[in-house]
Amino acid sequence: MSYTIGVDIGGTNTDAVLLDATQKIVAATKTATTGDITTGFSVALKELLKTIEPGWIRTLFLGTTHATNAILQRKDLYKVGVIRLAGQNPESLPPCLDWPKDLKETLYVGVETVGGGYECNGSPISDLCFKELRQAVTVLLQKGAESLAVIGVFSPQNPQQELEAARFIAAAFGGDLPISLSHAIGGVGFIERENSTILNAALKKVMSTGFKALEGVCHQLGLDCPLFVTQNNGTIIDLAAALEYPVLTISAGPTNSFIGASRLTGLSDALIVDIGGTSTDIGLVKKGFPRRSLNTSDIGGVKLNFPMPDVLSIGLGGGSLIDLDKIGPESVGKEILTRARCFGGDCFTFTDAAVCYGASIPGALAERTGCSAENALKILKIAVDRIEGEIACLEGQQDLPVLLVGGGAQLIPKELLEKRYFIPEYANIANAYGAALAEISGVIDQIVSLNQREIVLEKLQQEALKAAIQRGADPENVQIVDLHIIPYHYVPNQMARVIVTAAGAQQKKN
Repeated sequence: MSYTIGVDIGGTNTDAVLLDATQKIVAATKTATTGDITTGFSVALKELLKTIEPGWIRTLFLGTTHATNAILQRKDLYKVGVIRLAGQNPESLPPCLDWPKDLKETLYVGVETVGGGYECNGSPISDLCFKELRQAVTVLLQKGAESLAVIGVFSPQNPQQELEAARFIAAAFGGDLPISLSHAIGGVGFIERENSTILNAALKKVMSTGFKALEGVCHQLGLDCPLFVTQNNGTIIDLAAALEYPVLTISAGPTNSFIGASRLTGLSDALIVDIGGTSTDIGLVKKGFPRRSLNTSDIGGVKLNFPMPDVLSIGLGGGSLIDLDKIGPESVGKEILTRARCFGGDCFTFTDAAVCYGASIPGALAERTGCSAENALKILKIAVDRIEGEIACLEGQQDLPVLLVGGGAQLIPKELLEKRYFIPEYANIANAYGAALAEISGVIDQIVSLNQREIVLEKLQQEALKAAIQRGADPENVQIVDLHIIPYHYVPNQMARVIVTAAGAQQKKN
């Protein structure tokens, strides 16, 4: 007997699915997300384990919005000191520029600039100055820094100085001081990469306590299987990597939903509309993976530049409050079962309009809503128009099938949708299903000459495929899912940093 569990911890609900060896859904459950996240997680797992033995579980895949929520709620974050390896350039733009004031005050303590960094052609601006580095760390710790973010100029092209800095700090100040290095997180753009690194350094606190607690729940329930965490590109990292790079899990929720919707329908190219309790995420899936954003991303008012799915989000969900003809963005969120009118509360929500029009939801009564069918239909049409408007922006000239998933998918009447819209079976737990299907990846990151471009890229792709297989991916379905080229300008021989990602499902064991 061999089973896989997928769990997605969202802001409103915690969803979980149990898959057999053929990836068929054997059981599924949805429960309210709790404040400590572990209680809801435990309730969901106990429900799945009612019919099978814990020892039959081979792997548990987890997706969560834990990191995103910590940023949005401004809590459980480390105080961060920033170290720039940038030669002698203290007059540059300060860190956390244009950040929301309350977020900056919550986590940022100061910046120190030390000798180091590289020119755009790869030559050093100056050697890394260890005397200055020691002094910088001392000053930042005195200011209250609990975690450090190290950012070198053009370090994605050459990470050597950042790595040397990390080794020196660990030796001089102890290995328990959390350190985040920018070359492993963001692209060449300095400000956005610095933003990403600062957030990563801050998030190490909440992820360490939260994820370790979840691992403890698994052991209490007799689950001795590996726990993997899904990341932004739809592949998995182990728990240690998630604790080291928590910022890479920020968009795991939408990514899981998009992949789950694609696999539930067998459509590798489609538009996905994930309607949750508070918001609706809309994205495009190509070859079974979410399309990556080519622009900077924005999380909690902070601009980032590491790989993220191309997602459009609108304040429309089951708990969205209705004010005349306006839907959201305010929402009752996970309190919908007590605050929505159809459940006996006093708030008129999008769910109330759907129930009034005829949506069947356990425990919800249309007569409690105080809404006419005519007004309910008007509200539902506004919601559909908003969704279709966002789809038009994302889709361009294509005419792809549209898949509605999430707990709110059932709220949209089918008669208001075009023929290309589909609501698959198990749409309400697509996110957990996507998490359970997360694949193992292999990454090759090298600086090479592209004089023989096709030959070199093919070689690197083959190495990435091999790396994924060595980590446990099935050789029969592993594929290249991302290819990123960072050119070295003004350097002969077309030198560039090439990052290739291959991914495939976990290889089945006999």
